[in-house]
Amino acid sequence: MFDDVVDGLGHEVLDIDTLIDVGLLSHRKEIVEKKRQAASHVTKIEAGFARGDLEEVSRSLGRLEAASLRMAELAGAVNQKLGAYPVEEYLSCNFHDTFMAVCKAEGLTVEGSFPRYEVFPFRVRVLVSSKSIEVNERKVRMLRPKALAQYLSKQKSKLEAASFNTQRFVDALARAYDLLISQRESGFGAKLRQGLDLPLMAVYEVLTLLPPHRRAYPAGMFAFDLHRLFVSDCFSASDGRTLVLGDARTRGQRVVTYDASGREHRFGSIRFEAAASDCEARQEGLGSEEK
Repeated sequence: MFDDVVDGLGHEVLDIDTLIDVGLLSHRKEIVEKKRQAASHVTKIEAGFARGDLEEVSRSLGRLEAASLRMAELAGAVNQKLGAYPVEEYLSCNFHDTFMAVCKAEGLTVEGSFPRYEVFPFRVRVLVSSKSIEVNERKVRMLRPKALAQYLSKQKSKLEAASFNTQRFVDALARAYDLLISQRESGFGAKLRQGLDLPLMAVYEVLTLLPPHRRAYPAGMFAFDLHRLFVSDCFSASDGRTLVLGDARTRGQRVVTYDASGREHRFGSIRFEAAASDCEARQEGLGSEEK
């Protein structure tokens, strides 16, 4: 059945789920069965040796050899079918629709289009030429959309369950902000007004000065930590100043994140100003909600 499909692919590229769950199903089942048989033969061989039953040992060895030969035949057949499968065409033609559908089923928010996606808080890139998927600049060998979506969902759940010190994060933003203000004042040779808006990504760059830091803390994780600020409703630094996030002026400098209600926001600026008197006042100036 599978051979007929491969020979007649043309422009209709077989999706990878059909390849694995239909075209290779009989081979997969037989491989599992031969593995079970081989394990049984090995057990009988050891038992025969323990008893000194050489006839049983010889008989079981013959059966193990036959199972191993069949296993080798199956491995060769599967490899041949995999070699004939057009992975690059599948990724280019069939990956996108299935990936979007399974992400929706997993409750994942997806932006972008093939081959680059934002699956908050992960950046996903389909690398057609290397036949792989990249998640936050790390290659993962998950060409099945459902497996990839489940992986992303699991990683997101781990992040949400991990401990997060909101106060330390706000204070780290304040220190990075103050460092940038100090640098600008040194450059201008004059004192700048308090509460000056600075690019949010400039603060992120201060937090990740070295390349290893940036790899360990990609921009998506920075956006996720901003999301956790909304969830915890903490915007005050230890010195009493209040964090205010503002609109993005430059498209490439925007950070996309979500508030506690799941509403999307795109921020591009940050400032710290005198503390507001209540929660609502503290959140004045937040970026506009994307509809």
